[in-house]
Amino acid sequence: MRTVLVTGAGGKTGAAVIAALGVRGARSVGLVRSPDHDAPGADAVIAGDQRDVDVLMSALAGVDAVYAIAPNLSPDELAMTLAIVEACRRTGVNRLVLHSVIHPQLSAMPHHADKGRAEEVVVESGLDWTILQPNAYLQNLAGYVEGMYAGRYAPPYASDQGSALVDLTDVAEVAVRVLLDDIGIHATFELSGPGSCTPAGIASVAAEILGHPVWVDRTDPVAFVAGSDLDPERRRRLLAMLHHYDRHGSPGDATVLRLLLEREPRGLREVLTTLLSDRA
Repeated sequence: MRTVLVTGAGGKTGAAVIAALGVRGARSVGLVRSPDHDAPGADAVIAGDQRDVDVLMSALAGVDAVYAIAPNLSPDELAMTLAIVEACRRTGVNRLVLHSVIHPQLSAMPHHADKGRAEEVVVESGLDWTILQPNAYLQNLAGYVEGMYAGRYAPPYASDQGSALVDLTDVAEVAVRVLLDDIGIHATFELSGPGSCTPAGIASVAAEILGHPVWVDRTDPVAFVAGSDLDPERRRRLLAMLHHYDRHGSPGDATVLRLLLEREPRGLREVLTTLLSDRA
């Protein structure tokens, strides 16, 4: 039975990967930022700073592989990646999977660019690495469910820009295949969902599911960010991302995901039906 360390285990990605590891019968160790955080489903939980090599070395005791996830919009992505690579080298843990992002070459979004630099560190690490580059999650629509029930979908980007949104559970399934079956050593996989989801299209599908009209009412990105509880640097990063999505969306292709899953990926209608049903 393989044991996997999942960093950033307190977030939704970490939780999904840990759950998928459990389905496969693997043991998971979740690294969280502080003792106040939890890693649901993990067999063991360790609190500590992902930038601290000594913390990471302690967390790697008895571990066979690592799934490295930095917190969303983190300005410390590069430091965290340098630390986990060094800890793996010192402890002899040779299997490292980096959770990156679709299109890390886009310098207009600082957190994407940081992930590109993290990828470079991993590629040059000498470890048995794999890089996953998921698109934005379909599950991010959960924050808009209440509005959809009231007949309004108000994302902070234009209604006609498409994104190849991907199901988080599909991403987690691929992550576990890569971790446990040693698929994709020294490979980089883009993970996008099937089809292009525009805000107008999302509202249309929501209306069909709910049986009443749902209209798109774009929220101004600046106002959206101003209403968040993020620190100033993360606000800057979020606003840059929203401005990019407002102009370009987040396109992608599902071919790689389909091949890795060996089935059709879950799409907008299936995931949104679940999200809307969960609210009911």
